[in-house]
Amino acid sequence: MIKRLDRTDVLDLCLGATVLGTGGGGSPELGLFLLNRLLDMGKEIRLISVEEVPDDRIVIHPAMVGSIAPSKDKAMEREEYAERILSEEGPLLSGLRIMEKELLERVYATVPVEIGGYNTPVAAILGALANLPFVDGDTIGRAKPELMMQTYTVLNIPITPMILTDMNGNSILVKKVGSFKDAEKIARAMAVIGGGTTAVRCPVEGKRLKKALIPGGVSKAIEIGKALREAEQIGKDPVSAVIQASGGKEFFRGEVSRFEWEDREGFLWGTLTVCGEERFKGHELKIWMKNENLISWLDGSPYVVSPDLICVLDSHTGKPITNSKMEEGRKIVIFAVPSHPFWRSPEAIDLVSPKHFGFDIHYIPMEEVIRPF
Repeated sequence: MIKRLDRTDVLDLCLGATVLGTGGGGSPELGLFLLNRLLDMGKEIRLISVEEVPDDRIVIHPAMVGSIAPSKDKAMEREEYAERILSEEGPLLSGLRIMEKELLERVYATVPVEIGGYNTPVAAILGALANLPFVDGDTIGRAKPELMMQTYTVLNIPITPMILTDMNGNSILVKKVGSFKDAEKIARAMAVIGGGTTAVRCPVEGKRLKKALIPGGVSKAIEIGKALREAEQIGKDPVSAVIQASGGKEFFRGEVSRFEWEDREGFLWGTLTVCGEERFKGHELKIWMKNENLISWLDGSPYVVSPDLICVLDSHTGKPITNSKMEEGRKIVIFAVPSHPFWRSPEAIDLVSPKHFGFDIHYIPMEEVIRPF
């Protein structure tokens, strides 16, 4: 059944998607601003289940590609950004038109590539602009740093044709790539040139979509955001509310003592060091990130790692913190959410485990590694 999102829904969506974004996934503030602007314009934001996509109709996957690091240059004013990205000649609608021209077919719906504070709204934004619904699901069940980290890679669903467009008016139609790694390099190069790029990719028929998509991520994000919002309203502990709604487990809390990062190759690379407080006093947690939080060490030993989600909240407000907003001295709570079973399978784990990122660390499910304090 189609669900039409209102202002409360989009607020909840952006909050909850940021929780599941594990430090990445883009700016929830920008995502919320654009969704509210669309509602101001009288546009409808419609959410459908994957089962509502006809087997023979095509869906596409729009997303923003680029580093989440704070810009060294003056950021484009939000109003100007909204005017350009929501315009008929903006990168989202341009990418859709090029895709439909290449496919010789009208697109039925848009699909989030990941769950994150901006990249999930991107699918909703393009859908609303083009009067299309967006689908309740994504290709990984969290946010991810690399294009290839998706179910489609494992299931051999092509990423092409892929349309890359940016705010400077540049557009590239990628008809074929030798590998997902090559697609990643091409998209990242475009992102570096344009300060970020829109990628409209992975056209797939509904029949294959139903076998490949991880369903329910959008509605789960809305439920998490709702839990946080309602906890604030009634004076309930927001941290506990978020963790419970996420199906997660707290595994550390403390103060950020060190945050080292760099913006390189279209990614934010960094290491976060947290000194434990309360029952974690005397312990230290480190988190390695490539846009998203991917690997943690407790007192020097590997702890919770990808593909399980490493989520960070402000310890006072319970609100999720993206890595672009992280800073030393901040009090935080870290909790884990189990990854979708697909990613724990022998066929998929190598694409998302620490070994994929060059670390000689074996993946152990969070349920087995988190110890009581």
